[in-house]
Amino acid sequence: MAELKFLNTVRATADQIKADTKTYVSRVYKRANTLFTEASPFAQIISVFAELYELVMFYIEDATVEQNIYTAQQTESIYGMSRLTGHDATRGFAATGEIEFRWKPGADLSKIAGTGLNIEGRAKLKCDQNGLFYTLMTSKDRYRLEKSNLNKVSTAIIQGEYESQSVTGTGEKLQSFNIQTKKLSDHSKCSVSVNGEKWTKHESLYDLLNNEKGYLLKTGISGGIDVYFGNGAFGAIPALGHIIEIEYVKHEGFSGNLDDGRDITFKWDSEGTDSLGEAHDLNEFLDITMTSSPKMGADRESTDFTKIMTPLASKSFVLATPDNYEYFLSRYGQFSYVDAYNTTSDEYLDDDNVIYIFATPDIRKKLATGQDYFSIPENEMFFDQNEYDKMSQVIQDSGQQMVTTEVVFVKPQVRKYSMDINIRYFEGFTKEEIFNDVRAAVSDYMLNVTRRDKLPKSDIVYILEEIEGIDAVNVRFISETEETARRLGYYESVTTTIQPQEPVLLEDIGNGKQKYIFFKKIEEVKTVDVDESTVIPYTVAGLDQWGDIIMEKEEVAVFRGGWQDRDGDDIVDTALINAEAALSVNFDPSPVPRTIYTRVQAGNRKALK
Repeated sequence: MAELKFLNTVRATADQIKADTKTYVSRVYKRANTLFTEASPFAQIISVFAELYELVMFYIEDATVEQNIYTAQQTESIYGMSRLTGHDATRGFAATGEIEFRWKPGADLSKIAGTGLNIEGRAKLKCDQNGLFYTLMTSKDRYRLEKSNLNKVSTAIIQGEYESQSVTGTGEKLQSFNIQTKKLSDHSKCSVSVNGEKWTKHESLYDLLNNEKGYLLKTGISGGIDVYFGNGAFGAIPALGHIIEIEYVKHEGFSGNLDDGRDITFKWDSEGTDSLGEAHDLNEFLDITMTSSPKMGADRESTDFTKIMTPLASKSFVLATPDNYEYFLSRYGQFSYVDAYNTTSDEYLDDDNVIYIFATPDIRKKLATGQDYFSIPENEMFFDQNEYDKMSQVIQDSGQQMVTTEVVFVKPQVRKYSMDINIRYFEGFTKEEIFNDVRAAVSDYMLNVTRRDKLPKSDIVYILEEIEGIDAVNVRFISETEETARRLGYYESVTTTIQPQEPVLLEDIGNGKQKYIFFKKIEEVKTVDVDESTVIPYTVAGLDQWGDIIMEKEEVAVFRGGWQDRDGDDIVDTALINAEAALSVNFDPSPVPRTIYTRVQAGNRKALK
């Protein structure tokens, strides 16, 4: 029996097991004075079993890998495991905005029979700038615009078009249906009707009351939308033959967002009807004005994003903690950084019910063709008030915000810097070539950096040393606040103290609630003189003793011009060679000769890296 144990657990690969088996069989053949070859019957059987073993091990390994959300590769596995934690992978969000329409001046209203026009509640518009369709978003079946009404009519719009699919109820408990959609479907704009009656959406089966007309709606593990119904004890059961209609908005995700600063125009893609039912071209009679540009459109989340977000899902489906708010907003995929926090640990108690949200946009998605970090307008690096209002509205519309919680969006405190890069370069390369490579590398770094506490010079040095033609490089950050202080000869230092006081009514915060202030914040401003020997603290200059940029919680460092250095020289808002600019690339007068030794050393450096 001992002889039959010819396999070793240490040698467990298919090739090793096959080799040990052939060795054993060959030994047995030899005892019988028989030659064992690959053509032997047992050799053929061994080969077959080796292949089967390898296939079985592949499926075992694949199953093991797919059971861990951090190692899983298949979309079905990732979505399925995220579903277990309460995270429902987003199908994307359609951009929403507001428009106004009114009678066009000089329009011949006599062509319209009766007293006015009827406009469908879901009339479609087409944007001239991006060619996408937008739909009126209202609970009304139609708008009635009387000829005598000279006022503007306001309405919300959503990028995309409403679409519906129908299935038939089975009468079974816990029946479910998968609805496949050709395009992105909005994650929140979806409704389910049974025999023409709208049912109520819930997040969990246990939220459904006995025979309550409700449903669950989730992102399909295999794509599309999954709809689930109850079992009678928890939620009603659609009867056999009942028509179940699922309505959703198909959209284009992030592409549906429109900038406030652009001249946006729409044309009607739907007709209106008069009192006799005759159709009319709405473009002939109605003007459209965009009052709030469509925002908050987002693409379907990636599986990599799902892996990150899954542990952060709120098990109660309530926005209660800062983590819940970070999770909720991050799903829109428009942010490079989201930080939600409260101040319960400080001595100022009046804002302990406030969730502060600090967010910056992913400006990579805003870049036009030919733009980079140094050419994109500075205002595109931050959210405007309209976008903050959209975020607030999205939070309120979710119905998940705790009643006792107030949300405040914190606008970033912008600190401006310039970057001086000194380069020694090899002969055979032009300054213009190296400058373009440097600009591209620094731009790419700034567009992708997510670190919020510090921006080290060593990061820039590291990426620039990879550029062909650079022998040596040195980087220096220059702070606007420090240069201003040295030019003016002083800076201001602010000290804040907290004092209790008699309650003071500050403001009405809506929903019949009022806000009282029980503590007083007192700020004391002191002027500190500066001379050549003065060491300006990092809280003012934004630079530590190593020359690295230090960012406080609500600060954002940008490399931008539009200010003066200590000598009164203007820092230009661009990237230049040997000039004062947001990015200044300075070259040694003469290049380094390309000898055999410099070539070898350059190769050694790359090999070490």
